[in-house]
Amino acid sequence: MNTHLLGLYFLPTGIIMMCLGGLWQLYVMLTESYTLNRYPDKKLVWVVAALFFSFSLAIYWFAPNARKKGLLFVLLGGGGLLLFGLARMWLPWR
Repeated sequence: MNTHLLGLYFLPTGIIMMCLGGLWQLYVMLTESYTLNRYPDKKLVWVVAALFFSFSLAIYWFAPNARKKGLLFVLLGGGGLLLFGLARMWLPWR
């Protein structure tokens, strides 16, 4: 198969996969943030600061139920980034 044609398939597929990864991250944040109630008040300030500054990736560290769900986020985000990068490399326009 021609790499230009493969690049045309990979470009939208990579973008869609990254968007799905972002939606999955939002779902995990909304469904797993209730487990942060177990932290005392002073420690919760640091948890909230970590969540704010890491753009919600810290939820996988602080919420134990979310760790298994992080695999799907890594696969969708990393796979989408790989496909998008390959498409940008293979397509003739920059």
